[in-house]
Amino acid sequence: MKFGTWMSVVAFLAGIWVMTSPFIVGFAPRHGNPWTGPVLGAELLGCLVALAALAGLVGFWGLHLKELAANPPREEI
Repeated sequence: MKFGTWMSVVAFLAGIWVMTSPFIVGFAPRHGNPWTGPVLGAELLGCLVALAALAGLVGFWGLHLKELAANPPREEI
C-alpha cells in the first residue's frame, strides 16, 4: 500500500517535471512562438503522466477507504 502510493506520487512529480523541463533546461525558444513541436509534445506527455498518476492515486485511496468504512476494525478486549 505504501509503495503504490509513493510510486503514484513519484509518477505525478515526474509528469510535472516533464511539463516544466523544456522551460527550465532551455529547450523552449525564448522569442516567438514557445509551442514548438518538441515543447508541445513534452507538455502533452507530462500532462498525461501526471493525470494518470493522480487518477490512480485517487482511485486507489477511494477504494481503500470504502473498504475500511465497510469493515471497521474490531475492538479487542
